[in-house]
Amino acid sequence: MDSKPRLGRIQYLNVLPIYYALENVFAENGFRLVRGTPAELNALMRRGEVDLGSISALEYGRFPDNYLLLADLSISSRGPVGSVLLFSRVPFARLGSRTVQVSAASASGAGLLKVLMAELFGVRPDYRQEPLDVASGGEVSAVLAIGDEALRLKAAGSMPYELDLGEAWLELTGLPFVFGVWAVRRDFAGFHPEAAAALHRLLLRSRDWGLAALRELSRLAATPFGMSPAQVLAYFRQLNYSLGPEHRRGLETFFHYLQRLGELSQRPRLEFFRG
Repeated sequence: MDSKPRLGRIQYLNVLPIYYALENVFAENGFRLVRGTPAELNALMRRGEVDLGSISALEYGRFPDNYLLLADLSISSRGPVGSVLLFSRVPFARLGSRTVQVSAASASGAGLLKVLMAELFGVRPDYRQEPLDVASGGEVSAVLAIGDEALRLKAAGSMPYELDLGEAWLELTGLPFVFGVWAVRRDFAGFHPEAAAALHRLLLRSRDWGLAALRELSRLAATPFGMSPAQVLAYFRQLNYSLGPEHRRGLETFFHYLQRLGELSQRPRLEFFRG
């Protein structure tokens, strides 16, 4: 049986600056990478099939007793995020009685969409969560896409109205939005604190390497996504990978709105791993 810690890795372009050095530069093999969408990694972490890694902010909000946050790591934006996008056939204020298709890969983005529709536009559409290729017919008035699928839908330009959820959140609150956090399962941290601390340090070191090499990473990533290096670099620069005091206020404010909507029974405390 493989006894290496299982490290969750989102399979999207947006986390390349965190994982590239860890996967391709550093001579580290003390872990086993488990890849998936945010929703898949949420479920794996919840079931104890991944020990440490990235989960959605919403996953932490719903199950805080399962996790401890890793300091100074997130995927966030202060303003446009570029890859959490609502595409609509009608103005957003007219979505109240219509169906909005939400990517099955989404978690925090789906929760944020509900907050923004209620708070900015005063509507509560019929949300239908499923893979985006399941239903693209006339009964769907809008689509929420995240990650690489959002980048591809944006390039296609097939719907006239587009909302960047990070930008809309900044308009509503004046705060950054934290889409994803890095966390360790409490049971793993309790039994293996040294391994958890070593993985945390490795992620931070890899993140710092990646941020210093954004131009090189942009050139590597451009062709597979049909984007120019300049476009990829601009996308990376919209994102933030830290978790400072302002990010934490943004996270707590998100939980406040979710509780008000009935999406959370209570607001969780932010508790951090101390390794």
